[in-house]
Amino acid sequence: MLERLQADLKDSMLAKDSARTMVLRSAITAFRNEAIAKGLGPQGSLTDADALQVMKRLIRTCEDSAEQYDKAGRADKAGAERAEIDVLKAYMPAMLEGPALEAAVRAALLETGVKTKNGIGFVMRALQTVHGGRYDGKEANQILQKIFAEFTDTDAK
Repeated sequence: MLERLQADLKDSMLAKDSARTMVLRSAITAFRNEAIAKGLGPQGSLTDADALQVMKRLIRTCEDSAEQYDKAGRADKAGAERAEIDVLKAYMPAMLEGPALEAAVRAALLETGVKTKNGIGFVMRALQTVHGGRYDGKEANQILQKIFAEFTDTDAK
């Protein structure tokens, strides 16, 4: 992923796309910082899972910033953060969403045999083991909450 970022940085610099260049530079810096933190040195190569985590962290940071700017009434800044998110999401692998994510959550639930909210951690670990970082944890948790609410509603009748 780092090689792709560096190639795209060169292209954006040649195209004089300053906004994209800034986002790509910050992403490359985040990759290098992560490599240093893992003891690989600034030119070290991250595993795909680590690279995915770095990208997710960058996107989450932008999402949080956009939300804060929205609350502060700064639509221009929030829009800039969302533009950064769009650039970063282009580097993410295909994510499980909607019905596919729900099916994956239900499969993990069946695999673990969990019947109460106390076991959500086990279900999330099983989901992580099978699908890595290819899903949104918040969305998966919401689906689990909905499923447990269905269990409760069924038991109450």
